[in-house]
Amino acid sequence: MSVQQPSDEWRYLRAACVVVAVIVVAELGGWLAYRSVHHGPTALALTEKCLRREKLLTIESLGGDTIAATASGGAIATRVEGNGVHVAIAGSDSEAADLANEYLHTAGRQIAMRLDVHGHVVYVWEAPRPPTASQRQTMYDCWYE
Repeated sequence: MSVQQPSDEWRYLRAACVVVAVIVVAELGGWLAYRSVHHGPTALALTEKCLRREKLLTIESLGGDTIAATASGGAIATRVEGNGVHVAIAGSDSEAADLANEYLHTAGRQIAMRLDVHGHVVYVWEAPRPPTASQRQTMYDCWYE
């Protein structure tokens, strides 16, 4: 009957640990490579999908809104309960603040009650009054960052 030496057991254990470490590193490398190539949908695409599928709203053209068109994340327009809204998706909070300031600078104080900044998203409502709570909530439900 052959009895293995304790040193043989440690050698097999070390070899098994090395094999497991190689597998873990290979899996991690594969995951990182996949993530660098396959990006998920953009905030604009998710917002548009939510507005169409969940809220059953139609997406409209921006109608010459050059400020919203400059948003790095893109822009869309829709109509919620009869009130049109332009949605500009910024890349950061500071960009959203810059877009809002540009609206204020261009349109003056009258736009302030129709202008809404929520995170990276700037909403400009068409009606000359603030949006209702349900209109605002409809848009916030489709907010992605």
